[in-house]
Amino acid sequence: MKNIKSLLVVLFFGVATIQAKDKIKEVETIEALMEVASKNGQHVKMKPGVYSIADYLNKETTAKLLAALPAATKQQKRPPRWFLRFNGNNNTFDFTGVTFEINTELYKILPYGYMRCIFIEGNGNTLKGLTIKNTGPKDIGSSGNILSVFGDNTLLEDVQLYVSGSTYGYGDLFGKGGPNLTNLQKQSGIMIAGKNNTLRRCKVFSRAFGHCFYIQTQGLVTDNVLLEDCYAEGEMRSTNDMLAERGGLAEKLNYRSVYQNRDGRFIINLGYTKALCEDGFRTYGGVGKVTLRNCTAKNTRAGFEIGGTNDAKNQTILEGCQAIGAERAFLIGSNVIVKKCSGDIQFGPLLYLRENTVGTDVELELLPGIPKSLVHTIATIAGKNHRVKLYAKDSQATMPILPIMLGFGMPAHGEMSSPILPMETENVVLVNELNHTLVIKNDDAKNIDSKSVSLELSNSETQTINGRGKW
Repeated sequence: MKNIKSLLVVLFFGVATIQAKDKIKEVETIEALMEVASKNGQHVKMKPGVYSIADYLNKETTAKLLAALPAATKQQKRPPRWFLRFNGNNNTFDFTGVTFEINTELYKILPYGYMRCIFIEGNGNTLKGLTIKNTGPKDIGSSGNILSVFGDNTLLEDVQLYVSGSTYGYGDLFGKGGPNLTNLQKQSGIMIAGKNNTLRRCKVFSRAFGHCFYIQTQGLVTDNVLLEDCYAEGEMRSTNDMLAERGGLAEKLNYRSVYQNRDGRFIINLGYTKALCEDGFRTYGGVGKVTLRNCTAKNTRAGFEIGGTNDAKNQTILEGCQAIGAERAFLIGSNVIVKKCSGDIQFGPLLYLRENTVGTDVELELLPGIPKSLVHTIATIAGKNHRVKLYAKDSQATMPILPIMLGFGMPAHGEMSSPILPMETENVVLVNELNHTLVIKNDDAKNIDSKSVSLELSNSETQTINGRGKW
């Protein structure tokens, strides 16, 4: 009887395996993929290879695509525009070994709206192993993104993006949302909206002006979003290099910038280094619970620009995250918990804790190293009801002698060449374990509990010392 039972078990699992294999739908073209993308409850595997969206968009498929796009309305002035839409539910798509190529010249075939090249609109879908690459002219952007998640209960695993396009090479010096000195043609990577969505081991390599990963509501309830082991990478360029440029956009614009410098001029300033993309990881207002765990940003504008509203019910959590070579490592807003995270100050501060924010708890490790261009501060801290701990694991490592500015806001727009000004600050606990780091406190800050291993001075004391009155 025992042997018979064992045989029956083997037969059962063998039949189940055969049935499972039978249920896998294998596709070899984008046309076949789009036929199943609107259906439900499937396991789809695409044949490995490189697939051109341009080859897919022949006269017939383009006409079908244009007919499916929603019209603009008063409520939705920029409706979604896509090349590929996944609007079915509860599907698994295995794209292991698959690359989609999107030529930037294709953007012009779609009507005005918000470009979401790959649009995941259905619920309960899983996409694994997909690589997406921009080809074509490097100076054309869509003012949208390459991949959008709108459906609930979505899982993206091992998805990689190689993004190019946009007005590139100057970061945000010519503007970012208005006023702008030129048409930016932004091009972002992955946008996440909706509930219970998870990204694991996803990577965005950006050579475009736009965000790598960003989380928004887009009119949806966006809550319980998890990004785990994800990676964002941009590129840096010195302002000295921009000012030495001849024949490019900077010269055509007379080397102007939308940002006012410390001397009152609106020009590109010598000595700084700018990220050429936007943020590595970004959240916008109105989103619910967000968790970023073991994520890394390298050479982006803000490694992590994260914050909730002042009355947010859930706190955003950053755990085990790292920012390397960013223009500012962590730009933090209200109701955020930062723990076991680290960053360097190669090109900008470790932390901006924004003015007019509340209820944030930050513990950040400063990685060793000396700045490679002008950096004025390790951190600025403003707002109310915060706790901040800054430390280094190796107290003997080489570190810069730069101030922590307590009771000061970040410079306007985060632009380091702009002045750092006192801002309203109240009920803040600062634990500074960084040796050789001066703490400068705003005289008007209230109820400050500061514990520092290094010298602390009020702003008025520093003005007396240096005789100039400005930092």
